[in-house]
Amino acid sequence: MHGHSAILGVIGNVALGLTLLTGEITMQTKRLNRFVVLTSITGILLSTYALYVEMAVEARPGFSALCDIGEYASCSRVLSSEYAKGFGIIPKESPLRIPNPVYGIMFYCLIIFLTTFDQLFVGRLLFLIAVSSIPMCVYLAYLLAFVLHDVCVVCISTYIVNFTLVILAYKKMKAMAAKKK
Repeated sequence: MHGHSAILGVIGNVALGLTLLTGEITMQTKRLNRFVVLTSITGILLSTYALYVEMAVEARPGFSALCDIGEYASCSRVLSSEYAKGFGIIPKESPLRIPNPVYGIMFYCLIIFLTTFDQLFVGRLLFLIAVSSIPMCVYLAYLLAFVLHDVCVVCISTYIVNFTLVILAYKKMKAMAAKKK
């Protein structure tokens, strides 16, 4: 476990190092940057696991994931549904119809990249992008509850990560606006 914390520390320090290139930042902004990066890494890990489950279910029928914990709590079933690619709304023939976790991984990487800049405009953009994930979370949660009638622990965890990112991005934007005054 020590190796994982060292890796996360290095990633956080790289993000902060890039941030320092853009100007002086406050201790509060540094702390928020670290939380945003760590939260995004959590999202990347969850999305990577979801992608693994989705691919394993396709490759090995009958595959059971660690997150399959009951009759109505099966991420394997959710991640192999018609809504698992292109959010169930992108046409099957479209090149954009890729597994939803791939969109998640790209989203979290973009959040980490934007965190490296400590300018108010980028802070507002970070907040806007984080907020834009919420309607998709609500849509996917609706599908889980009312269409698929299932619980996906990994999916719900990513929704929590996204809500957390909105709060952190808002706090960072406010801290940067206060610094500008």
